Amino acid sequence: MINIDKDLCIGCGICESQCPFSAISMVDGKAKAGDNCTLCGTCIEHCEQGAISMPDLTKAVQADFGSWQGIFVYAEFRKGVLAGVSLELLGIGRKLADKKGVKLSAVLIGSNTGDTDKLLIQHGADVVYKADHPSLKNFCEDSYAAVLGDLVKEHKPEIVLAGASAIGRSFIPAVATKLHAGLTADCTGLEIRESDGALLQTRPAFGGNIMATIVCENHRPQMATVRSKVMKALEPDVHRTGDIILVEPAVSALTSKIEVLESVESEGLKVNIQEADILVSGGRGLESAKGFELIRQLADKLGAEVSASRAVVDAGWIAYPHQVGQTGKTVAPKLYIAVGISGAIQHVAGMQSADIIVAINRDADAPIFDVADFGIVGDLFEVLPKLIEKLDQR
Repeated sequence: MINIDKDLCIGCGICESQCPFSAISMVDGKAKAGDNCTLCGTCIEHCEQGAISMPDLTKAVQADFGSWQGIFVYAEFRKGVLAGVSLELLGIGRKLADKKGVKLSAVLIGSNTGDTDKLLIQHGADVVYKADHPSLKNFCEDSYAAVLGDLVKEHKPEIVLAGASAIGRSFIPAVATKLHAGLTADCTGLEIRESDGALLQTRPAFGGNIMATIVCENHRPQMATVRSKVMKALEPDVHRTGDIILVEPAVSALTSKIEVLESVESEGLKVNIQEADILVSGGRGLESAKGFELIRQLADKLGAEVSASRAVVDAGWIAYPHQVGQTGKTVAPKLYIAVGISGAIQHVAGMQSADIIVAINRDADAPIFDVADFGIVGDLFEVLPKLIEKLDQR
């Protein structure tokens, strides 16, 4: 946390009011920082007395950066299926590796993974570390964290990437803790800094109102998770070759403290808007849950899936698996039809990668029109029936 000089502090309270994380309080007329201080520096900028300063972090700087080379991508494999985000990460990982002139490796953990290793090579990996063992059939946070953590310690990649899926979010932080490394979650952009080759990790911050670029300058590996559909997978090259290295995990890594009694797939998991080519998305303009009847009719005519904004999910008009946006799912369909959606930045962050965006809104000044390729200004209850009628005529 920040340093506060009690002799210089006059107890004005400005730092307390300006702290975006409510990490500073006034105790006995002096400022005091709490454990939730993030070292953002806002209080330092506003302290006219110069009573606040950053702690000295230089003693924690690693000295052996040269021994960390290469890029690791965690290839998420579960129930016989490779997660699509893994191939997307290989796409961006290939670009980063080529820019740095290093190898791109995929880490495949699971049981009965079959020819998935070859698929990873075809999509850009130079090396696949394959930990295939019956004990790894069911995902357990501690076992998977131990296997991946041990491989990182042994091979020392400079960068480690994983999908920001339910599995990635549950155990990748444990790997970062094991390695004493930082972790940037939900990245939407990854670049290599020209000056020193550091990884620039961009993600939404403060509710999506700004984009923050984070750099891990003093430690390796640099770790980041990325949402599905943010990056693009490479086209597979069936002639591409690479090394497949079989990994025998340590006995301690295979001995989990977790016992999986049963795995039940919820009804919501059957809704996969991220794989849809066409999405018809409803917002607050639908006025009620009944408004989704029109949305579903249009979706049926187009062979599309139904999605929604956060406002209507929070209102209980439709279930969470349909939610698009920063707190929902990131989608990249060929066609995205936004109906009655104003276009808040948090929603746009989840759908702006769509090939074609069509917006229908009665407010001509709605922000959604700023990102739409085609816009229809009008009452959706008049526009949608006419669209459905035209589709019936075709």
